[in-house]
Amino acid sequence: MRKISILMLTAFALVPLICPSPLGRKISRKTAFKLVQEALATKGLRVPPSQISQMTDYWSPEFFNFESLLGQSGDQPDAALRNYFAVNPWNGDVWDAMECERITSPAIEKMQAVIWKRSGLPEEARQPLHYLHPGTCAAKDE
Repeated sequence: MRKISILMLTAFALVPLICPSPLGRKISRKTAFKLVQEALATKGLRVPPSQISQMTDYWSPEFFNFESLLGQSGDQPDAALRNYFAVNPWNGDVWDAMECERITSPAIEKMQAVIWKRSGLPEEARQPLHYLHPGTCAAKDE
């Protein structure tokens, strides 16, 4: 019985080496930050890096989540204007977390191509990862 247990534990330990998983092939926080900066530029917003911060979003904990402070509202001086973003850590898809829309541009697509190439994941993994979305958003077909 003990030999069977050891054999099973060994087999489970080797599964990640034999079957590549996207779970261990995530982008860095720094790369996610750069993607958010590019998403802001795509939306026509100029926000200094000091005004972009990583945050915890309990609705999409598997994503990198950021908020950007855009300034103060003219008619409500105590209200800050913010944008919220979620970045898929496996393929670099950038979501406007409030509008529930994927943000893309030629520059973002170029960065995502590099991310995908570095991941080493098979092509058939691309589509399932592309359909992941922040927990607060319903998936939209494109």
